[in-house]
Amino acid sequence: MPGEKSRGEIGEIRTQLNALGASGSRPEAATAKKELFKKVINCMTIGIDMSSLFMQVMTAGMSNAEDVVLKKMLYLFICTYAQSNPDLTLLTINLLNKDCKDQDPTIRGLALRSLCSLRVANLIEYIVSPVSLALQDRNPYVRRTAVLGVLKIYNLDAAAVRNAGMLEDLHDMLQKDPDAQVVANCMSVLLETGSGQSLVTRALVISLLNRIKEFSEWAQCQVLEFAAHYRPSGEQEVYDFMNVLDDRLSHSNSAVVMATVKMFLHYTLSMPATHQQVLERIKDPLMTLLSRDHFETAFAVLCHFHLIAQRAPIIFSQIYTTFYCRINEPSYIKFLKLDILAAIADETNAYDIATELTEYVNDIDEKLARKAIRTVGKIALEVQDVPGLVERLLGFLDIGKDFVTAETIVQVKDLARKYPDIAEVCVGSVSNISLEDVEEPQARTAFIWILGEHGQTIQDAPYLLEACAQGFANEEAQVQLAMLSAVMKLFFKRPPECQQLLGATLAAAAAEPSQDVHDRALLYYRLLHHNVQEARRVVAAPVPPIARFAEEQSPEQRDRIFDELNTLAVVYRQPSSAFTTAAPSHKEEEEEGLIGAGGGIAVAAAAPVTAPAAAVDEGSSLLSHDEQQEAFFADPTANGAAPAVLPAPPPSAPAPAMDLLGLDDLLAGTSLAPTPAPQPQQPPPPPPLQLRPQPQLSPQVFQQKWGALTNTTKFQHSLSPSAMAFIEGNKHQDFCKKVTAANIAVMASGGAPPTYRFYFHSQRADRDTRILVESIVDKNKSAMQVTIKAEDSTSPEQFQRLYQNLLGGL
Repeated sequence: MPGEKSRGEIGEIRTQLNALGASGSRPEAATAKKELFKKVINCMTIGIDMSSLFMQVMTAGMSNAEDVVLKKMLYLFICTYAQSNPDLTLLTINLLNKDCKDQDPTIRGLALRSLCSLRVANLIEYIVSPVSLALQDRNPYVRRTAVLGVLKIYNLDAAAVRNAGMLEDLHDMLQKDPDAQVVANCMSVLLETGSGQSLVTRALVISLLNRIKEFSEWAQCQVLEFAAHYRPSGEQEVYDFMNVLDDRLSHSNSAVVMATVKMFLHYTLSMPATHQQVLERIKDPLMTLLSRDHFETAFAVLCHFHLIAQRAPIIFSQIYTTFYCRINEPSYIKFLKLDILAAIADETNAYDIATELTEYVNDIDEKLARKAIRTVGKIALEVQDVPGLVERLLGFLDIGKDFVTAETIVQVKDLARKYPDIAEVCVGSVSNISLEDVEEPQARTAFIWILGEHGQTIQDAPYLLEACAQGFANEEAQVQLAMLSAVMKLFFKRPPECQQLLGATLAAAAAEPSQDVHDRALLYYRLLHHNVQEARRVVAAPVPPIARFAEEQSPEQRDRIFDELNTLAVVYRQPSSAFTTAAPSHKEEEEEGLIGAGGGIAVAAAAPVTAPAAAVDEGSSLLSHDEQQEAFFADPTANGAAPAVLPAPPPSAPAPAMDLLGLDDLLAGTSLAPTPAPQPQQPPPPPPLQLRPQPQLSPQVFQQKWGALTNTTKFQHSLSPSAMAFIEGNKHQDFCKKVTAANIAVMASGGAPPTYRFYFHSQRADRDTRILVESIVDKNKSAMQVTIKAEDSTSPEQFQRLYQNLLGGL
C-alpha cells in the first residue's frame, strides 16, 4: 500500500536522522546528512507529509552550522512546515536570529529570508527587529533581502511595519542607497504597499532616471513604472524626460521598451500634437519587436498594437501589410493580426485587406477561415461605403462549405440590421439558401431572423419556416425563440400563408420544457388574443438601425485599459479590476476553503461577520439533523410541519372573446387555449422583502437564537443538475458569493458528499428582525431542505419567496 510504504520510509528516515544527529559535526557525517536531507526534500516535493520529522531534522541540521548547503535545505524544511507546526517553529527563532548575525553575508541573507517566510502571525514580534537591523547591513545582498522581507511582514501585519517605521526607512534608502538593486526592491515594496505614489517627487524621479543604466533590465522596468506615477509640471519637463529615455526605445529587452512606451504615451496625453508624434516615434521600435522569433513576445506587442490602433488607426493604416498572416505563425498570432486589420481598415485599404482575407477563407484551418469571415463582416460594418466590400462578403456563400455559409449568414444579418438600405442586396443573396443546409444554431437563428424581418421580399419565406416548425422540438432554445419572433412578424406581413404556421409554432412552443420558449409563446398568444393591432405594434414595430453592437468594447473601457498599458489588462482586454483582487495571494489561499480538514464545517470566507466564526461542531444541536433530514426527504410533512408553498401568481386579466383567423380552433386542447370563464381578480402579492447589506452576527449569538426562535418555516426545493453543479463547484464558493450578493451573510458551510450544509443569516432593512436559515442539500435526491427561523411571524414566509427565487436562478 502507498500509505504503508510512505510510513515505512518516514520511520527509516527518522532512524537515520537520530543516528546522524548524535554523530556531531564530523565531515563524513555532514556528507551523509546532505544525502538524507535531499531525500527528505524529495519526499516533500512528491507530496509526502514530513512534518513529523521536524525535531529530528532540526537536531541533525544544527550540528553542522557552518555548512551553507545543509542550511539551505534546513531553512527550506522549516519554512515549508512552519504554519502547520507553529509551536515547534518557535524553537527555530533563536537559530535564525543567531544566523542573521553571522559573519558570512550569504548566511545572514538566507537566515533573514527564511525568517520572513515563516508566515506565522504570532512570531511577527521576533522578526521585526532582525529585519530593521538588516536594512542597515553593510552588504547589499542582505539589504535586498531585508527590503523584500518588509513586504512579507506587511502582508501579515501592516501595523507592525508602520509602527517600526520601516516604510520611512525604505523611502530613505530609495534616495540614498548606492546599490541599484536595493533601490529597485524599495520601489517594488513601496508600490505594493500603496506608499510609493505619494512619495514620487521631481527630485527622486530625476535621480532615478539619470542612473537608469545602472539598474538591471527588470529593475529598469520598475523605475519606469515608478516614474510613470509622476506628473510633469510642464511641457519642457516632458521633453527632458523623453530625451533622457529615448535610447530605451532601442533596448534589446522588450519589457524595457514597452515600459518606456507607456511612460511616453501617458506623459503626453494632455499634449495632442506631441502625443501624435510619440505614436509615430514608437511605431518603429514596436515593429522591431515583432520581427523577432519569439511568438510570445510578439503576441504581447500585438495586443498593445491592437489597443493603440483602436485609439489612433490612422497611425498604422499605411503599414497594414505588416499585419498579414505568415504561414509559420501560430493561430493566436494570426487571430490577433486579423483584429488589428479590422481596427485599422479605412476607405484607402479596406478592399485590399478584404482581398487578403478572402484567401484565408479557403485556408485548411477552419478556425482561421471563420475568423477571416467575421473580420470581413466587421470591416464591412465599419467601412460600408467601399465599393465591392459587401460583394466580397456575399461571395463567400458560393464557396460551398457549410461552416463558411453559416458564418457568412451571421455577418449578413448584422449588415442588414445596421444598414437597412443594403438589406435588399444581402437578403437577395441569402434567399436562395435552404434552411436545411444551415445546421449551426447561431446561423439558423440569423437565417430565421432574416426570413422574419424581410419575409415580404422572400417569396418562399413561409415555406422555409414550415420545415423548421415541423422539427421545432429538436431545435436549440435560441433557434426556437428566433422562430417564434420570425413567424409572428411574418404573420402580420403575409397572414393567409402564415396562419397555420403560427398556430403550429405556438402550440409546439407551449409544450417545450424551456421556460423562456414557453413564456414567449404564451406572451404572443395573449397579445394576439387581446388585440391584433396592439400585437402588431409590439412585435412588428419598425426597428431603428443599429449604431453600435453590444458585443463591441466601449470607448470608456478602452480608455481604462489604456491607463493600464504594459499590464495583463491589455492582453485580457479588460480592466485589471475584472480579474484581480486586492488581497495578498497567500491570504486568498487561507480563505478560499470553505470546508476544513476532515470534512468539518469551517467559516465561509465571504461571511461579513465582525467576530471570527469558529468551526461549528458536528455534535452540536445546530448540525445534528441527520435523522430529521432523512425523514424530511422521505415525508416533507413530518414533524407536524408541512412545507410552505408559494402562493399562486394572480391570473391575468380576462381576455375578450375573439377568434383570430381560427387560431382558437387550431390551439384547442393546448396550454395556450383561452380560458372560457374569467377568474376573479386576486389581491396583489406583498412587496418583496428588503434586506440590510452586510448583517453582523457572531457564531455564538447565531447558535443561541437558533435554539430559542419558534417562528419557523420549512420547505423542500428541487435542484436541477446545473444548480447542483453550481452549488458543488469551486468548493461552494460560487454559491456562497451568490447568496452574499443578495444581502444574505454566510455563517458556516461544508459537509461531505452526498450531504452539504449551509447556515445563513440576514436582517430586515425596515426593522431589526433577524432571519436565520439552515439549508441541507442531498445530492442523491437533488433536493434542498430549508429551515427558516425569524424573530417575528411574517418574515419566514417573505424570506422563503426571496430564497426560492434565488435558488431558481442557479
